[in-house]
Amino acid sequence: MNELLSTIPDQWAFGLGLVIAFPVVIVVLNELAFALARAGHPAAASVRFFRTWVVPPLTFGLFLRFVVLLPETSLAVRLTQTWSWVTAIVGVISLVNRLVFEAAKPGTWRDNVPGLLRDLLRLLLVGIGLVIVYSFVWGREIGGAIAALGVTSIVVGLALQEPLGNLFSGLVLLMERPFEVGETIEVGTVSGEVKAVNWRSAHIEAFGGAIQVVPNSTLNKETILNFSRPRPNRMELIDVRFSHQDPPYKVREALLALLLDTEGVLKKPKPIVATLSYEDFGIKYRLIYRTTEDDRWPVKNELVTRLWYVAKRHGFTMPYPVQVNLEHAQEHPFSPPQPDAADLLAQFPRLPEIAVEDRHRTQPLTFGAGERLFDEGDDLNGVYFVVSGSVSLQTVSNGQANEIATIEAGEFCGETGMHGHQSSDMRAVALEDTSVVLIAPDVVRHLFEASPRLARETGHTLEVHRKALQSARSALRQHSGIQ
Repeated sequence: MNELLSTIPDQWAFGLGLVIAFPVVIVVLNELAFALARAGHPAAASVRFFRTWVVPPLTFGLFLRFVVLLPETSLAVRLTQTWSWVTAIVGVISLVNRLVFEAAKPGTWRDNVPGLLRDLLRLLLVGIGLVIVYSFVWGREIGGAIAALGVTSIVVGLALQEPLGNLFSGLVLLMERPFEVGETIEVGTVSGEVKAVNWRSAHIEAFGGAIQVVPNSTLNKETILNFSRPRPNRMELIDVRFSHQDPPYKVREALLALLLDTEGVLKKPKPIVATLSYEDFGIKYRLIYRTTEDDRWPVKNELVTRLWYVAKRHGFTMPYPVQVNLEHAQEHPFSPPQPDAADLLAQFPRLPEIAVEDRHRTQPLTFGAGERLFDEGDDLNGVYFVVSGSVSLQTVSNGQANEIATIEAGEFCGETGMHGHQSSDMRAVALEDTSVVLIAPDVVRHLFEASPRLARETGHTLEVHRKALQSARSALRQHSGIQ
């Protein structure tokens, strides 16, 4: 047997070894890839890559060189070697990337390395590998290749100016890192959560769900607002103007109360109302508050809506530029006169007419849906008469509101204020756009003296409200005792 083997030429013995080794290596790599895939290991894809793209050309190159005995300088050998080296370099780099970065645990530094940086590093290493292969396999000087590459780079750079601009802008953003994937940013008119960042652009999911693709060059030029740093809460600003005749301290007090009473406005840090400037058409105020990102638009919508009611309720005027050319004498006002409290109360025949000397003791107020007329513990100096809309009377326990009654137009509430400055024992919340008239205690007494029937009916209604309040509080106490 040994004599038989000794008579076989060396190249054929090497070829026989390749014939045996090649299928064995393929089977081993195939089984290893299946085992890694079942275990969910990221290296499975790299093993399959070596099995398919590295081992066959490497085996073929060895066959040409040591079995067919082609010279090392032959074109077939060089092409095969080039292919084998290039695929091996790509496979090794991909394997390292999967083992080091893709298999990293969440929160580690390896997991936080941006994908764009990894792609650029892989591209750089592949380029270095190609230069080395070009030098050793083809026996060429690297200097000439670099010179040719420089000329080619100029041509390619001019042709691909915009994509390359996005690439280098992406590198600048990568070094500065003004935002991360998952953070909420605003760039120009685009606002939303960053879903992905690549060499050309950033993908931002807007609040409506649409994905907006913003080029890196645009990100590098525009001002980036990052709402996820240093905290996930968002600071919002609302500017509003009121007349020069409206006292700034009263305006600021009313606007601050609006911020504190609106659900979704964070109490810490405390909202601020600032007097910004005196302008041609009024005084400019700025509302500064914080809210969560999810509540941003609902809270802003609620505040802007309630501003109208606050202004109406306090008699503030929102000025706006008006330019009028008068060519004749003005005989009538530009807008119809607004009804005063006496006119509003006159819509209800069962109410006696308000005396002229008492009219200044009544005040019309307007509330929007969800706004509070008064709260538990508020100091009441008068009674509220509902002109239009509806009001929910509530008791509050442990922050939970429980409705005890609903009153409609033509009914009174806030009866504790009937005798002058008294603390309210319930909360009143407008269920819709509601107009009320706040009537001073002595004016209420005049009305009841003028109409005993109104006094009896109102007393009966208020007694019903009082019993409902007592029943609700008793039920809450019993429930708390059971708990």
